[in-house]
Order: sequence, then C-alpha cells, then structure tokens
Amino acid sequence: MSLFPDTIAASLAGSRVDCAFLVRFDFASKPMRLWKGNGRLRTNDGMFWNGIGQLGSMSGIEQAVNGEAPEMSFGLSGIDAEIMRLARDEFEAEVKGRLVYVLIQFFGVDDPDDPDNQRPLDNPYPVCCGRCLTPTFTMNQEGERSVTIAAESLFSLRSRPRHAMYTDADQQRRFPGDKGFEFVGSLVNKVVTWPDF
Repeated sequence: MSLFPDTIAASLAGSRVDCAFLVRFDFASKPMRLWKGNGRLRTNDGMFWNGIGQLGSMSGIEQAVNGEAPEMSFGLSGIDAEIMRLARDEFEAEVKGRLVYVLIQFFGVDDPDDPDNQRPLDNPYPVCCGRCLTPTFTMNQEGERSVTIAAESLFSLRSRPRHAMYTDADQQRRFPGDKGFEFVGSLVNKVVTWPDF
C-alpha cells in the first residue's frame, strides 16, 4: 500500500496535482492551523486550516543532514498594531517553547469551471517539527508591520542529555556502585592507538 494512494491515482490518470504547506502552531491556549492559500481549507482528516494567502512566509524547511539542525522561520506581514501588541505581550506564555508542525497537503484540481477549487487528496503528511524560540518585529517606512517567529529543529537538542550529565558523580547519584562513567574524565582528549602491537 502506498503512502499517497489518491494522489498517485490522480497523477497517473493525468489529473493536475498541486501541493501546499500547512502549518500547525501548538499554542498554549489552543492550536492555530494555517495554510499558504486562500479561504478556509477542510482536509480529509476533518481539520480546518485558515488561509493567509501571500501574507505568510516560511524558510529553513529542510531535512537535517550531516549533523546539522536547521533553524526555521515563520513570518506574517500586514498585521495591525493590536496583533503586534498581542504578539509581544503574550509570546512568552503562549508561544515560546511550543511546537510547530509543517505538513504537506496534495490537491487535485479537476473542475475546469472552477479551477481554483481546492480538493484535498489523502491526509496531510508531516514533514518537520520545531520548537518556537524568539519573535522579531519589524515595521517598514510605509507602516507595514510584520512578525517572524524563529523555530529550532528538534534535532538541535539531540546531544544534550535529558536532566543528566555524563559524569561519574551524576551516575553514582542515580545508580550507586555503577562504574560505567568512572573513567569518562580521563578519556577527554585521549589519543588511542589501535591496533597496538
């Protein structure tokens, strides 16, 4: 069974297949679902996504390779002073440290009388996830306001131990008598010749 059966079937039948990114912000009070399109979108999983058209932007959506953890950014322009004030005042409680998910949605547009009618094919598919960091607020000379939220990949914390340190003292505190980290301190910058004849 394939991952996108409806999308593949539509493509093989010669139908036009489009795709768009969906973004779900897991804010503290309630999630916000947005998509870079027009109008309200209902996906096949029953979720509704609000369209932001050309007012939204995304960057840094890429696969983590070679040990790198790319930083993503999500921007919204054309906001009014009240939305900017709310974003500043409530960012710490509502957004900071919360997860953001990016999904891809395929569409089949097969009605020549209504070519802009979006018909979702299959369910949205998650492509990446990040943790919201800090906002940046700007206002240009014409008075147009925008806010950009930076998000770090979940891979950025992969080398950090969860509530622990790789030391003998920490290991003894957790498991008295365990000698697993006894020589960690002596191994720092140690040169090991192998094979040693």
